[in-house]
Amino acid sequence: MADFRPVEANKGHILMIHPATADTTVEDANAEWVEIIADLSSDFANWRLQHLRGLWKPEVAKPVEWEWVYTWGSPAFVRAGEIYRIHSGSRARAATHPLADDLAPGRKHVYAAGPIGAARLIWKRADYVRLVDAFGTVIDEVVVWPEEKPAEANPAERAAR
Repeated sequence: MADFRPVEANKGHILMIHPATADTTVEDANAEWVEIIADLSSDFANWRLQHLRGLWKPEVAKPVEWEWVYTWGSPAFVRAGEIYRIHSGSRARAATHPLADDLAPGRKHVYAAGPIGAARLIWKRADYVRLVDAFGTVIDEVVVWPEEKPAEANPAERAAR
């Protein structure tokens, strides 16, 4: 039986987002992921991970593009402290050509893309990732803001050092 009762505390939240670097190819889409942690032992049935991108077009009334990235099944019983790493790539790619992050211990790895051909890079700077419960309530929301790589000094500056 699914646990659809409202609770006083959050059942889970977004722990971390790891967007792909600019030079990442779609074949390595599993290197991009979002981690969700269960704060309470409960049921995540029909909870979803949502991707939002602001379009910032004045001619559009609601300038937002969104999609569902991952949906937990029903029932989806989780234990407090469990971490779900939701990769942008595919399970098939992880099985045949695993990346180091595909094998990180202490996490349940799930994949947004089924077949290898469906894998794609999702997260870009200023996107939003949302954790939404079965009723459509936004439980947690994080802005994607990857760290910038330090700019390399030009050859003249390196020679001056």
